[in-house]
Amino acid sequence: MNAPTTPGVWRGWHWRLMAWTIAVIVVLQVAAYYFVPNHYPIVQSTLLAMLIVSYVIIPRAQERRLANAFVAIAVTFLIDLALEALIERGWQTAAATHQLLPYVELNALYLVFSFAMAFIYLRLTQWSDRKRAELEAKRRAERMKDEPVRRRVHSKKKKKKRR
Repeated sequence: MNAPTTPGVWRGWHWRLMAWTIAVIVVLQVAAYYFVPNHYPIVQSTLLAMLIVSYVIIPRAQERRLANAFVAIAVTFLIDLALEALIERGWQTAAATHQLLPYVELNALYLVFSFAMAFIYLRLTQWSDRKRAELEAKRRAERMKDEPVRRRVHSKKKKKKRR
């Protein structure tokens, strides 16, 4: 069995990073619900929460970036659904007003959009990392070609003693 390379990583799954990110986002959502006047709806912050989770996870995960982001998005989505059902009573309100199908479609659209944005953000991050490495290699090659070999220069000269 391979030992994890860093704490909080198990076989490429950055569980500690995902857990802390999701916990902070959920706490911020609940705080926004209770402290913003007229109760800021959790359903309106769901999409932003899932996008922030992917924005935090993808650059920091070194292995299985997309899988880590998808798992974190899915867990955030499930927690948001639970918050909507328990705190906001969104399911009950939608069912009572015969708006359950649009409510489910909206949440499903948020999930699909978040997965798509995570995929696009991952590809953009990989492309920019590759371009950054190419430019750095090019600059390093130019610097090595242009600069002469540095020789050690003594700044202090020994004084001659008078006799």
